[in-house]
Formats: sequence, C-alpha cells, structure tokens
Amino acid sequence: MLPQPAFRVQLSASISLYSNGTRRFFSATSAALNGQTIPIPDSVSTPINPRWLTMTKRRIGKCMMFGMKPAQIDEGGKILQQLAKEWRELLAGSEGFLTDKKRRSLYRHNVVWGEQPMESPDKITVYQKLIPDPSRHLSAQSAFRLEVMILSEAHQRPAARCFEDIVIYDYKKNRKTVNIPPFVMEQFETMWKQQEQEKENWRRRIADIENRVRNLELESWDRADAVEDNGSASQ
Repeated sequence: MLPQPAFRVQLSASISLYSNGTRRFFSATSAALNGQTIPIPDSVSTPINPRWLTMTKRRIGKCMMFGMKPAQIDEGGKILQQLAKEWRELLAGSEGFLTDKKRRSLYRHNVVWGEQPMESPDKITVYQKLIPDPSRHLSAQSAFRLEVMILSEAHQRPAARCFEDIVIYDYKKNRKTVNIPPFVMEQFETMWKQQEQEKENWRRRIADIENRVRNLELESWDRADAVEDNGSASQ
C-alpha cells in the first residue's frame, strides 16, 4: 500500500475515468427497465455497469410504485438493505478486488478540493488488485502491476480507476531484479486465487439479486394481467 501523499499524487497523474460506452450490465437474467433490455455479458470477465446499483434500486422502486403485496414489499426492502450494506463489495468484489478491512487501501477517505477530478464534498473508498495472472506473466519479469478502483461514497459507484506499475529493485546490486523472487511469486499466486474466489462469490450474489428483482418485476408491473394500484378514495 502506498503512503497517502504518494497515492494522492499518483491518482492525480494517472486516473482514467470510466467510459459509459465500454461498460455493460452483469446480469443473470434479462430485465426490462424503461423500455430497455439489460444485456447479458458474453464473458465472465465483463465488469458490471458502474450504474448497476442505481439502476437496481430504480427497478425496485418502480415495482413499489406500481403496487405490491405486503410479502413483496418485504422482499424489496430486504434487497435494498442488502444493497445498502454490501454495495462496495458487490461492485469491487465482483471484479476480483479483495474488499476486507485488511486489504482495502482507503476507506471513506475525504476528498480534498482540487486533488482529484470529483465534486466536493465526497469521500472515496479505494481497492487494489494484482493483474495479470502471475503464473502466466510475472515469473520472468522484474515488475508487477496493480489495478485500482476508486469508489465514490456520495454516488455509490466507481468514480475512476488507475494502474500502478511497481518495479522490484535489488539495492545490493543497484539494479532491478532479473526475476521476481520465488517467495514473492508464492504470495502473488495466493493473492490471485483469493481474487478469483472473491470475484466468483460476489458475482453469485449479484446473480441472486438480479433474480430476486426480476421476480418482483414479474409479480408486479411486468406480469401479463398487471394493473397499476392507483389507490382508492371513499365516495
């Protein structure tokens, strides 16, 4: 983990903002929202849309506004509670970032005006992960790379991401190492396995949430005989 001053400088120098055109929803099922169909990614490596959390909340809200039975309202409330509690892990963990307290770089860190291209006031939570698979590329190299996800606490979605190129230096020989030391490679391989497990775990949870939300839609506004509940008034 980089010291905070150095990390801030690196963020300012190398932040690459998300492009909405390159992000798609990760979904277990297709779901209609405002006349649009949410596509299913063609690869398990496809990250979820950075606005997935917001759109999922809106889908639940649409069901509630249309009218639901008490049991359905209770289910919708439980999903919203899960999203409020686990949103960081759902977004970052589903891409393989390790999200436990010992692994995260920054948690709800105050953004200082002018240091980063974000609106103030805001707080950020930052996660890092090792890329690429160490068993394929790193054994014969003297450097490794980390991908960084920066989450906006105010908007509850990824605000930016950047990459860190880190060189392993041998101070006794005053040069870069020819190969990454074996004991470091062992740690990298362990970390990679943990990242893959994290990704699988949180993508399963996202798929479960998608199915639960879709069921609410099919039981409310998207069922064949759906009639909106506009309330009633005594005559």
